[in-house]
Amino acid sequence: MFFKKLTYTTWGLLVLAITLMFVTLNNVKKENEYDWVQQFEQEGIKNTRFLEEQLENIARELTGIASLFQASKTVTRHGFRAYTSSLLEKNDFIKSFQWVPRVQRDQRPALESMAQKDGFINFKFTTRSKKSTIITASLKNEYFPIYYMEPHSGDESFLGFDISTQPVLLDLMNRARDSGEVVAASTVNLIHMDQKKIVAIFFSPFYEGEDIPETIEGRRNLFLGVVLGTYKIKKMIKNIINPYLAPGVFLTVLDEDRKNQLYGNLKENALIKKEMVLGFSQIRWFLVWQGNLEFQKGPNRLHNWLSAAVLVLIIFIAVIFQILSSRARRIENEVRLQTNELKKLKSELEEKNLSLHELIKVKNELLGMASHDLRNPLTSIQGYSGFLLKKGATLREETRTDFLKIINSASGNILELLNDLLSLSAIESGQLVLNLKPGNLRSLIEERIRLYTHLATEKNIHFKINCQETPVVLFDTPRIEQVLDNLLTNAIKFSPVGGVIEIIMESGKGYMRVTITDEGPGIKSENLDDLFKPFKKIDSDSTKDEKGTGLGLAIAKKMIELHNGTLTFKPSKNQGASFSFKLPTNPSSLQT
Repeated sequence: MFFKKLTYTTWGLLVLAITLMFVTLNNVKKENEYDWVQQFEQEGIKNTRFLEEQLENIARELTGIASLFQASKTVTRHGFRAYTSSLLEKNDFIKSFQWVPRVQRDQRPALESMAQKDGFINFKFTTRSKKSTIITASLKNEYFPIYYMEPHSGDESFLGFDISTQPVLLDLMNRARDSGEVVAASTVNLIHMDQKKIVAIFFSPFYEGEDIPETIEGRRNLFLGVVLGTYKIKKMIKNIINPYLAPGVFLTVLDEDRKNQLYGNLKENALIKKEMVLGFSQIRWFLVWQGNLEFQKGPNRLHNWLSAAVLVLIIFIAVIFQILSSRARRIENEVRLQTNELKKLKSELEEKNLSLHELIKVKNELLGMASHDLRNPLTSIQGYSGFLLKKGATLREETRTDFLKIINSASGNILELLNDLLSLSAIESGQLVLNLKPGNLRSLIEERIRLYTHLATEKNIHFKINCQETPVVLFDTPRIEQVLDNLLTNAIKFSPVGGVIEIIMESGKGYMRVTITDEGPGIKSENLDDLFKPFKKIDSDSTKDEKGTGLGLAIAKKMIELHNGTLTFKPSKNQGASFSFKLPTNPSSLQT
């Protein structure tokens, strides 16, 4: 009724007022959005500059390492490790530091020898073949090998690698040499032979004398080498920029060709997108800054005063929406709970299924190994006993005796295997109960040594015993005898003729330690994981004719662990093997 009473002029004024209101509102909104975009762009410029500054800091840190070599005439491997360790601990995005000296042809033997004396016995100058395998570098006038590397993580294959054989690395090194400055680039991981990962590589040159030569010719003549740093790009950018990113700002980094995504992921629903170029030395990255409404809570919302005019409508819509949303959330929560429960059940089923497969695999391996170790001696017993039954009367007494010795030895091997299997089964099933009694461990060791003196005498092996006076310890004598027997017979088995077996017994705070060391060939690194596993036989060329069950060390380790002790291995200083077991001297910590 009210609207019917309005004149045409009034309707026109109302329409004009409403139109002007929406035009003004739209202009204010655009201006606020423009200011918001400008603030976002300034944020991107600030963060890009900060990232460049951090790359410069990384370059300065590398220059500091190079200055160490330039100031000190000689820097040892220990000195290099000591200087770089703090940087490695501070920045987990550093993959490695390398010292790459300039080596003339006549200096090569001396440097290879020095590295080998440092403990890297396989060190030599190397390069990559056409098949990407590491091979010995051929003779040439000049080399640039990786001589120091931290961390090398026990992998020495990269030490000695001549980087000048790689065109990309040679070009970057020559740029650093001629400029006298740090040169950086992002490229595939040529140092660690990983063609799939892109890393940042920094080269810092150092020269003969205290100052950098002023001319290119002088730099080339006095050039001594480079300190090379390899950095994980993704983690480096994350550690540098993430703490300073404002909420609602996202960064994606692309390489110069825009083919490789070095960091982040492009957001499909971003409201703002600004591309910037980061240039540092040979590095040229495209930075894509994206933002959403979380950045400064979006554009200025002062124009929302208009919402008061439609407040009732919004409230009505909100109530309806809230009712529908609440219902939808309840359904979603129920679905989520059911889904999580199903995922949990699926995960438990998969774990049990995996455990079952592992048990079946272990059972099959154990049956296969046990049947193999039983078949050979049984075949010998059957063959020789059958021959004796058929033609024993026609054989000489000496031959019959030899056959009976073979039968006796084979039956002994079967008995040993069965005893070991029974011991292992008793331990694994928890049925083995220790009979702990106070005893003198030193006396027990001396007794077991006397027992095997005849075996050692056959190989002219001598025992070197160093046993301190120790207190009485609680232990299960037959079980510890079994451990000592295994370690002593292994030491005799693997020791060379005329070798020495050293037995050391010492006491510490709350424990007693026994160490048995031989001078044998040692244990290869690839066999260490299988050292204490059942049926894993580790032989050498000198022991390939000797038989064993492959259960001795596994049982020995479990016996010591039942005493709440530990059995460990470490390589001997003289190439051999060294096994140590520790027993607690505190009776309350022992299992009975």
